[in-house]
Formats: sequence, structure tokens, C-alpha cells
Amino acid sequence: MVQIVRREEWGAVPRKTPETRSFTPWLGGFAVHHLGKGLKLQSRHDDCYGHVRDIQRQQMAEALPWPLPGHGKEVYDDISYNYLVCNHGIVFEGRGPTLRSAANSTTPGANQNNFAICGMIGLDDTVHGEMVAAIRELIAWLQARFDGGPTIKGHMDFTSTECPGKLYPYVQRGDFHQIGTPEETPPPPKPSRPLFAYTRAQWGARPPKEVTRVPMSSRTGFTVHYSAGAATQTVRQIQNYHMDSRGWSDIGYNFLVDRDGRIFEGRGWDVVGAHATGHNSAHIGVCFIGEDGDATPRALSAIRALYEAANAGAGRTLDRTWHGGLSGQSTQCPGAGLRAWVQGGMTATTLPVHGGTGSIGGSGGGTGSSGGMTSVRSIAAQQQAVNGLGHTPALVVDGLWGPATAAGVRWLQARVGVGADGLWGPATEAAYAGNVGGGTGGGGGMTSVRSIAAQQQAVNGLGHTPALAVDGAWGPDTAAGVRWLQTRVGVGADGLWGPATEAAYAGVVDNGAGLTVDGGFGPATIRATQRVIGVTVDGAWGPNSVRGLQRHLNAWSGAGLVVDGAAGPGTYRALQTHLNRMTGAGLTVDGAWGPATIRALQTALNRGQF
Repeated sequence: MVQIVRREEWGAVPRKTPETRSFTPWLGGFAVHHLGKGLKLQSRHDDCYGHVRDIQRQQMAEALPWPLPGHGKEVYDDISYNYLVCNHGIVFEGRGPTLRSAANSTTPGANQNNFAICGMIGLDDTVHGEMVAAIRELIAWLQARFDGGPTIKGHMDFTSTECPGKLYPYVQRGDFHQIGTPEETPPPPKPSRPLFAYTRAQWGARPPKEVTRVPMSSRTGFTVHYSAGAATQTVRQIQNYHMDSRGWSDIGYNFLVDRDGRIFEGRGWDVVGAHATGHNSAHIGVCFIGEDGDATPRALSAIRALYEAANAGAGRTLDRTWHGGLSGQSTQCPGAGLRAWVQGGMTATTLPVHGGTGSIGGSGGGTGSSGGMTSVRSIAAQQQAVNGLGHTPALVVDGLWGPATAAGVRWLQARVGVGADGLWGPATEAAYAGNVGGGTGGGGGMTSVRSIAAQQQAVNGLGHTPALAVDGAWGPDTAAGVRWLQTRVGVGADGLWGPATEAAYAGVVDNGAGLTVDGGFGPATIRATQRVIGVTVDGAWGPNSVRGLQRHLNAWSGAGLVVDGAAGPGTYRALQTHLNRMTGAGLTVDGAWGPATIRALQTALNRGQF
């Protein structure tokens, strides 16, 4: 059966203008596309939603600077395809079955008479059988239900292009024609795609300055918040704000959820938060990343899943609350939409929660690619290790972090003689290995700490001169290079690459802007700023961008600015104050816009601390 993810499920923005042109696909059929050069399939299923949303944003000139291959710099009223299919065999609704496409070229009749179906692979990607089967089933369903015509062509059959690349042989062989009876039943209205949860290590968390534990059995409430900032904010940026501007020991929330429904571990289940004064010990605090009205059905499902997990961990039904509804809290948080949702009982579709794979937030950072990595135990491997030492009751080995796993790791740490903080780092791994008599074990699901060669590559990658020899041998030059990198990413420069350095480096590579710190407010700096403040990324600074900056400073620095789009001394003083808090820039707060303020802004953007 065709699994179709509806527009509202992947977070589509509305089309700009209504479609008034006719669409007669029964006169033609289907055009198959791919993404082309420079773009890649998403190896992790949990990234496909965001990938589709990025394609729409770029095609509508809403954000991303990269051009979509085969379409130059054309701007559309909506995503150009009727449907997109990922390599995991899931179909995403684009324009849908009743609106003409805009992807099949300007050849007369190409768009009017043919559905456009895009396989989400790049030019050099391998075609997955799941994608081929899903395209075939989708075409059969459209033929049966929406009078799709009999012809199936490649994009190159309509115009001069290499699209659909490696999918074209499948077009030529007839592999997209239905075998047997076409699918007659409509697709389910909701996707079966699970939610994904990420640990602190996966999103590159900085280590906490201090940790205060609280047993889950003492929790009485579950409080919903929103970040009140752009949905593009990363968890690391929120943590930076809480630690650098607010001076807190860590990110304030126990968990965070984004528009994709991805769950991010903040302080975790059994750590006192900093999300609501007077309620941090009794209440689990969960923050939706975005503003009022941004929450998607998947985000609501994720928050609901956390609530059910919290109830299970506490052994009771926790009070459902929202930030502004707590005693002593005078705030609009979490906005009218989420407030009404909580008051209405937090109804949401139940979706399974799986452990996310790999690091989250970008292609740089955490693990490197040299292959010479030492190992730190994954969640599933931690659970196996705890069970292996005889913990009762045995943990469920599901790769998901929760109160039981946290308690089990602390039990193991006490057993092997290291600090029982619940965080499995190199010291715990070494003590455990010594206790059991050797290797790391654990089933192969390992995250990574950087080897010497990978440290040398990272130092070079951030522009150290002269470049280090990448030979995997530790020496004075490598030690000096690591200290230089540590200073660059904002951690103690002791020359020892541990979890704090890895997390800080990942934050810079994954979230940083890569700007030249020259004090010039040019298009690159403007685009980097626009991405963070959640406005159209076009490299042109105007009233809309200023309003975004003012909203950002109000949300993240409590500036209290009037959001009027008029830049002036008040806005610049708030910006200077924010930069001083976040990065220790040492700016004179004089409301003057000049090279010193711009250099501090560029530095903050490079560090992911704006």
C-alpha cells in the first residue's frame, strides 16, 4: 500500500498564490525526476522530512542559497513536484494529485499533461529498491484514482537535462509500470514513520557545569514550553544562550522537540531543570522549538510521547501543565496554540519512538571520517553492559534513553568505581573494560571520540597554520594545534581532546557560519544572520530582517524592543549587550553600529552562539 506523508505532516508552507491553470494528466502520464548534482539522498530516514521542506523553501526562494539542479534559479509558488519519494520507500505529497506541476520543463503540455514525481537521490546515488517499488505503486494509484495517463517518461524526454539520472534506466525498462492489479484503496491519512530521539552526545551538548539529581518518583508535573524564537534555532544554540547569556549550569529544559517531532535530550529525566522557578524539581520541562503556531502534528505526538514516558518513569499520572499556568509564572509561554492543546488534554497521534542515528545538526563535527576512532558505548550497548553485570530488573535493550537506563548506568558506575553521574564517557568505558577484562563489546552500535589523526584533521580544517601533518602521532605540534582549536571553539585549552572539546568542535562545525571575521556586513554575514533569526535568506538587509533581529533579541535576550523594523541605537545596544553575554565580546554598549560590533556578530555566528 502506498504510504503518503501529507503536506501538513512534513511541515509545508502554503503556496504563494492559487493555481488557476488547467491540469489534464489523463492526456499524458508521468515524468520521473531526481535531485541531481550536488544533492544527496538522506541515509537516515529521520532526515527526509526536513529534506523535503528544504526543497520547498529553496524552490519558493524562502531560504536555502543552493540552487536545485535542473531548475537554475527559478522561483515557484510552491514545491514544483506533485510527489517526492525517498529511498526508504515513503511518498511525500508535493502539489498533490489535482494541481499541475512546474517541474517538467517549459515544453508545451509537459506540466499540464503529466504528474511530476521526484526520486530524492542525487546524480551519483545508488537507486534503492524501496524507492522503485514506491514510485511504481504511486503511479498505479494515481492512474486508478486520479486518471493518470499511461505514459511514463523521464524528465530528459521533455527537455535537455541529465535528469532523472540513474532512475532513467528504470523508466526505459518499464520498471515503473504496475505489475498486476493497480492499488485501489486510498493511502492512509497519517504516516507510520516513527519519531526519533537524540542524546546529548548526538546533538553536541556542552558538558554541564553542575548536576543536581531528583528521583523520578518525586515528579508530580509535566510542563510544556516554547522557545519563542525561530524554528531554525538548534538545540546547541539554545544551550549556548542558557549557559552563556543566562549563566545557567546547562540548557534549562529536560527535553526539547522540533517541528519534525525530533526529541532532544536536555537535562534528562532525573536532573533538576531551570525552566520554571519554583517548579524545576517537581516538573519535567519540555520545550517546543519555535513560536506560537509553529507546532506540527508530529511535534505534538513527540511531546505526548514524552508525557507518557514521564508517567511510566514516575509511576503515576503527572499533572499536564504549561509554563504560564504555573504558580508564580507571568508569561505567555507556550503561546495560545500549545496552551489550548494542553488544556484540551494533549491529544495526539501515537507514534513509536526510535533512537536517532549518528550526530544531529550537520555534516561536520562529531565522528570524522578517518576511521581511526576510539569507541564510547551507544545507548543500546550501555543497556547491554548494565545487564551483563547483573542489574535487576534487566533493562530493555531498545537504544532509548530513559529513567531506567539512567539509573542502570549509575548503578554500573558505582559497581566499577567511577563517579555515578549517569553519563557514559571515556572514564566509565575504561573502568568497565577493566572490570570485565577487556574490550568495548556492545553489538557494534558505537559513537566516537576523536583519534589523534582525526584531531589533526580537525585542527587543519579550522584553518591552523602551518597545517599539521596528519600522521596519527602525538607530539608538540599536535598538542599546540589542539590548544589553538580549543581556544577557537571556546573550551579550556589544555591540549586534551575529550568530550567537552568534541562537543564544542561539533557545535562550531555543525552550527557555525564559517565567516571571515573582518567587520564587514556583506551578503555572507547577512545570510548567516538571517538563517539564525528565521527570516528570508537573501543576503539583503532590510526592515523584515531588522524585525527578525528585534524578535530574536526579545526572545533570547529579553531586550523588550518594539518590533518595528527600524534599526537604531536601541536595537544596536540590545545587540551589543547580547553579544557580550553570549561570547564575552567586551563591546562598549553605545548603540553604535560599526566594525567592532560586526566582528563580534561574525564571531558569535561562527561559534553558533548567537
